Amino acid sequence: MRSSDEALASRNLSRRSRLSLGSTLTLLGLLCLTSCGLPGAGSTSSRPSVMQATVLHAGQQPTTATIAGDLRRVQMLDARVGWAVSWDLAGTGAYHILKTTDGGRHWKSLLECLPTQGLGKDFVEECATDFHSAAVATVVQPEYESQTQISRLRIFHTSDGGQTWQSSMLTARDLYTPAVFVDALHGWILATDHFPGPDPSSAYIGGQIALYRTSDGGNTWQRIASSPSTSQIASTTDDAYGIPPLAASARLQFVTPTTGWLIGSSLHPDHSDYSWLYVTHDGGSSWQHVALSFPAGALAFWRPTFFTEQEGLFPVLTTGPAPQEAHGTLLYTTRDGGQTWTSTSVPIDVTTAVYIDQQHAVSAGNDMDSKGFYLTSDGWKRWTTVQFHTTFKHIFAYDFVSPVLGWALADTRTVFFPQPGGGLRKGDVITLLQTTDGGRAWQEIAHSVL
Repeated sequence: MRSSDEALASRNLSRRSRLSLGSTLTLLGLLCLTSCGLPGAGSTSSRPSVMQATVLHAGQQPTTATIAGDLRRVQMLDARVGWAVSWDLAGTGAYHILKTTDGGRHWKSLLECLPTQGLGKDFVEECATDFHSAAVATVVQPEYESQTQISRLRIFHTSDGGQTWQSSMLTARDLYTPAVFVDALHGWILATDHFPGPDPSSAYIGGQIALYRTSDGGNTWQRIASSPSTSQIASTTDDAYGIPPLAASARLQFVTPTTGWLIGSSLHPDHSDYSWLYVTHDGGSSWQHVALSFPAGALAFWRPTFFTEQEGLFPVLTTGPAPQEAHGTLLYTTRDGGQTWTSTSVPIDVTTAVYIDQQHAVSAGNDMDSKGFYLTSDGWKRWTTVQFHTTFKHIFAYDFVSPVLGWALADTRTVFFPQPGGGLRKGDVITLLQTTDGGRAWQEIAHSVL
């Protein structure tokens, strides 16, 4: 689902890897970074140590429950309640919004989302989700009417845990960032509208990039801010459209009904990257630039995570010198609601990590084997590489609600294909794993079948 920043960022990174080969940053430079233009250098974490993990397979435990379709994402809210998404890849192509109340062992389908907005080459845009709480969830269904060539967004919103869903419609197309709700009433969507856009041959971008807001739980939406989607470079690429902060590459996050953030990376006319951060304190009507000093070529494709109104963080991806061009991460953290930010340099890519709190995080990483992950428990200073001993070939979509309790998905794919589902076939199985000891031991608790 598009709510996962991993999928969104990977699409951007593949595009940017062709644009940013000249944007490098040495490890020495990382050690000397300061944050927010304030005195004092950011800290640096060490290379990961190694830990082994095991999986208790189905033959060694009771039979697990079966979910129909391709289980693509699980977001748990606590030890028992969580949401998930299953894709009927081998059938209608619909996405099913699922909910569990027993820790992931059994799931109930609460909503079907069937997108019709094409992406070319047999791909259809996914439904985007925002699972705010056990009661509040939002699903955005991208639609396209071929006869009129009009893109629309059908927005499903629930405030009673999925028992009922309210539906509304915007004549617009969503961008890389999902909708955001901070409670049952207040939500935002960043979209593009006023088609055709600067490139009449492109169905992706309209003439404007706009921020929509609701204060009545999605019953009505107001267009509160907008700017032209003008490309910042001579050639066209999705990430170059728009003027920060209302740019196609922006990632949106709100913490309260008034305070929110837009972060992203854009392109100079010479195709070099630059990253930026903006904040609003009036619910998104106006935005102020945050004077942060980002490294040259750093990419900010991941929205901030806030644990409280005061404590939060966001990662940016850095690239080392040629020929290795090793990826690293700068983690910017705040303890005063974003007034100041402090950077920590991590020598590995943990941009897609699940940040549990200001001390603990779990990351699949983007530069390691798909049968392992990273752990930290000391505020990013030291990271442990956890390597699986299992017959599964691919373990992904990690989700933790505490330093010890987490979930992940696993399958046996060894080859990925450039097609919907990445090569999954009817009859393939995706397994839901759970750990209760911080990742050392995992057991199968449910599985989905295409």
